[in-house]
Amino acid sequence: MEILGYILKAAPEIALFAALALGQALGRVKVGNFSLGGVAGSLIMALLIGQLDVALPDALKAVCFALFIYAVGFKSGPEFFGGLNRSSLKLVLSSVVQCVVALLLIVALAKVCGFNKGFSAGIGAGALTQTAMMGTAGDALKRLGLAPDQLTLMNSQMAVGFAITYVFGTVGVIIFVRSVAPRLMGVDVKKAARELEVELSEGGQVTRPGYITPFVPVVARAFEVAEDRVANHTVATLSKHFERASFERILRNGDVIEPAPDVVLKSGDIVGLAGKLGSVVAAGELIGPEVESKEALSFSMEVANVVVTNKNAFGKKLSQLRDEIGRKNLEGVYLVSFKRQGLPMPILPNTEVRRGDVLELAGRPGVVENVTTIVGHAEPSGGKSDLAYHALAIVLGTLVGLISVKVGGIPVTLGVGGGVLVSGLCFGWLHTRYPVFGAMPQAAQWVLSEFGLSAFAAVIGLSAGSKAVAAIQEQGIALLVAGAAVTVIPMVVALYFGRCVLKLHPVVLLGALCGGQTVAAALSAVNEETESMTPVLGFTVTYAISNVLLAVWGPVIVAFT
Repeated sequence: MEILGYILKAAPEIALFAALALGQALGRVKVGNFSLGGVAGSLIMALLIGQLDVALPDALKAVCFALFIYAVGFKSGPEFFGGLNRSSLKLVLSSVVQCVVALLLIVALAKVCGFNKGFSAGIGAGALTQTAMMGTAGDALKRLGLAPDQLTLMNSQMAVGFAITYVFGTVGVIIFVRSVAPRLMGVDVKKAARELEVELSEGGQVTRPGYITPFVPVVARAFEVAEDRVANHTVATLSKHFERASFERILRNGDVIEPAPDVVLKSGDIVGLAGKLGSVVAAGELIGPEVESKEALSFSMEVANVVVTNKNAFGKKLSQLRDEIGRKNLEGVYLVSFKRQGLPMPILPNTEVRRGDVLELAGRPGVVENVTTIVGHAEPSGGKSDLAYHALAIVLGTLVGLISVKVGGIPVTLGVGGGVLVSGLCFGWLHTRYPVFGAMPQAAQWVLSEFGLSAFAAVIGLSAGSKAVAAIQEQGIALLVAGAAVTVIPMVVALYFGRCVLKLHPVVLLGALCGGQTVAAALSAVNEETESMTPVLGFTVTYAISNVLLAVWGPVIVAFT
């Protein structure tokens, strides 16, 4: 232990990466359907390693938190500003009520139970699974002018409060939205999800009753034209009978014929069709028997991830976009997947498109490019990020966070964390308006967010050191009970507010509760319980709003506890 302690003091970065490695491994361990996740795992391992009294510079914690909070803001920016409209007002109100109730409850419990600022911020961060709150609260604590030992103690108490309340903050939400909330509403959520799917499908039947996958397979098949079926018909005539399937190539006596509208099919022609699986199979039944033909299927198809940035596409239903594309004779392009904030959305005719959504399109290369201009812009290939854009955004956000304004003689400031969050929101929104700047692929966003957050949590845990044990002994049980209350009570209030006042659809409301609590794992549980992707419709707006509000609550909790 002495040797290990010496090594960690000589190279404290080893302690950080050891906490990350062990914490990420711990976070993957599943008990039933529950796992801690990498962030909580990294914090717990850091608390254990921190018993060896490892010292890390405060600047490292600030850098890691800035990376994380900026990634959150950049990802949420389009949905945050896009959610501030009439169509999303109910979801915004649901999130605001849930967050405000949580804040009031934390302050009240702090007064009743005698929790100090560190414990109170830790309860809020853990019970609401909002690690960003620790960062903004920690920044506020630094501005109080506390002695170094007292500041370290409060940071330790904050880390302990988070660690003790985080597990129920995740598990409790999953249990509530999956089992308790449906019973309180008296609703069969599977049946409600089916009804919502039919509504979004324009009254038609969903292709697969039950779970709707976000992936719609685009396939290519070859068929031989039969004499007694479509021989002597033109491509244009037949295409009118095909829904979401298109001619891509025609072979006649070994020669390739481009499928122009006026081309007349002859018996024995081999045609290559592309489109949705069901449509291609149905078209094949009209044409003739399916055959193997490499030549008939040797045509190019392009796949592009298109970000919705064209204002003419905002608020339109998928069916309306499809009709507009059809009116411009841009056939042969298909929607493969539809994501919002990285989450798969249900691909149904009445699902609305919003700024920042990502549509994966597949089809003819030239036509895909034309459709892209109608919707927005294609994400650049190669996965490169605009580092200058993002570095400048973090600089500006940090400067904004340093600004202090006196209100009633009391200095009020966003803090560095709040400033960088606001910068991320604005620059993320700006990127969707002017996509030529600010590229950041989703994989890069994930790395910034996951590494920044896990490393930030690990630094807090390592700094807590031996003081963590004393903090657990001092307030362990009280923290656990208070955390459970902060997790459950805001959801109960938001449930009845959303059901009785806002009149939200029960399935959408379950997604809104998950988003208001910022627990993506709970959304997965609701999707599984309802056997549908429709709960996502209530998740994305509330998730974006709550991410911002709960992060802002950090300094508020420090000020009022």
